[in-house]
Amino acid sequence: MQADATTIKLTSSLIVEQLLTEGTSMFFVAPRSMRSPLAKILSQSRNNITVVNTLSELTAVFMATGYGQASSRVPVVILPAGQGLVSCLAAIYTASRMRIPMVIIQDDLSTPVLNDDPPLTVDSVSIARPLCKWAAQARSAHEIPRLIRRAFTEAMAPPKGPVFLSIPADITQEPVSSPLISPPHTSPLGAADHNFILKTARSLVAAQSPAIIAGNEVSQFRARKEVATLAEVIGCPVYTEPMPTGVNFPNRHPQFAGVLPLSLTQARDKIASHDLILMLGMQTRLPGGKDQAGLLSARTSVIQINIEPTLAGKSLPCIAAANADLAETLSRLRAEIQLIADTKWCSLARGKAQATIDNVSKDRQKIEEELVYPKPSEPVSLFWLLRTLDGARPTSSIVVTDLVGSKFDPSFVMSFEGSSSYFASNSGVDGFAAAAALGTHWASPENPVIAITTDQSLLQCPQALWTAAHYNLNVKFIIVNSRGANNLASEFEHYMSEQDDCSSHFPLDKPEIEYPLMSQSMRVAATKVETMAELEAALTKVFEDKNPCCIDVRIAQVSTS
Repeated sequence: MQADATTIKLTSSLIVEQLLTEGTSMFFVAPRSMRSPLAKILSQSRNNITVVNTLSELTAVFMATGYGQASSRVPVVILPAGQGLVSCLAAIYTASRMRIPMVIIQDDLSTPVLNDDPPLTVDSVSIARPLCKWAAQARSAHEIPRLIRRAFTEAMAPPKGPVFLSIPADITQEPVSSPLISPPHTSPLGAADHNFILKTARSLVAAQSPAIIAGNEVSQFRARKEVATLAEVIGCPVYTEPMPTGVNFPNRHPQFAGVLPLSLTQARDKIASHDLILMLGMQTRLPGGKDQAGLLSARTSVIQINIEPTLAGKSLPCIAAANADLAETLSRLRAEIQLIADTKWCSLARGKAQATIDNVSKDRQKIEEELVYPKPSEPVSLFWLLRTLDGARPTSSIVVTDLVGSKFDPSFVMSFEGSSSYFASNSGVDGFAAAAALGTHWASPENPVIAITTDQSLLQCPQALWTAAHYNLNVKFIIVNSRGANNLASEFEHYMSEQDDCSSHFPLDKPEIEYPLMSQSMRVAATKVETMAELEAALTKVFEDKNPCCIDVRIAQVSTS
């Protein structure tokens, strides 16, 4: 629906109307932007929108990232002029790595002073451009609708990601009569062509030991069901790419063979026995260093399917590669396999499925047999924290974490069957989980959200505790306190040590930080846990009400084997 072009209004009103035309309903406003004309109009709007005020720009963008990840909708972040952008660059980088669509609007200084290098100003477009898919600055009020329309198009087009738009303050106050631009109906990407599907089907039928790697695009574009169905037809094991950002494959499925490690050597060993690997929506690359062999052995063939352009066939030797819709392609691929497969192959596929299930079961059983349940008086390990939390949490709860590459991380230890039950970051940036969990709760307010973070990570974004208390969000903060988070990142550290020496440990216990006191100062109830008995009691209590709370769990030791 086009607005009347003769209607005169302030540009700030035009901005809000165009954002609402795009379907925007969630706005995250940084603290120094609350007095801007745009923020004032948003706060007075009677439309069905939510405006979340935050204590810092970093928190605002991390919250928007969590909201975008959990809702698949485009949040809008309002930043102040000058250093507002600089303060949240780490969060923008995280959103970019995770392919989270987001529109960042900066209330910039007035155009008459922009060229005079006034105090507290930066070249925001130049700073934003390396981290954002698209960055621009408005030059006139009349171009506002088409700039915002382009911003949403750029944010949602694969690869999805954050975009940045600077709007000088004097422009927001100008009267304008520009019409709104309605979003067009867009056609989906569609399946891969028939020749590709036929070649892939024949290759999978002919393979002796095929495998599937389910990448982050599987969860981002909701193709998890199709991956599981195809795996069951072929009878092959399924791995997920390193540092999964969501539930790419149900981690309790009998054919789930685990998350590929960040270590190139370990990942290569894990998939070396397969003669054909179908890589579906994989985004993470494991490049070999100097004198290192690549990820794949010489006997392994690869077929890649990605939604994001240029990923398939980008850096790995492939016999076939396609840029196509995952769910539609896999549905047609499964149908093609069933057309060309004979009775003998179907029997072999059932045998492969049973062998895969047996192997996965044996690996899991071996881990279980090596475990010794700790006594109530014994200290808490990372594994038993996650295992105990998994048993205590409500089935409807959502886990958000920024633990990086640990052997015993939530994606391995906890049970995640639902597509929206687990979200993580693949950027390695501290501060994500605590703030992103709040954004996740805004996307799913009926579900309790659990933020599993480290002591070092929480220190980068402690303002999230205040925001949780201010809005009384049902978010539980679980601090994995090892007095220095580096020793949790065993796989990540191993990956980095292949390039350099990263064995140092930052002494966060000299002096020791009292996280419960910090949390309580922001009016979030908190407790400290040092033994298994204390952990079980704390977890039993923490889910009894819907108020935010924090548990500081002192981790005694972390296995890095």
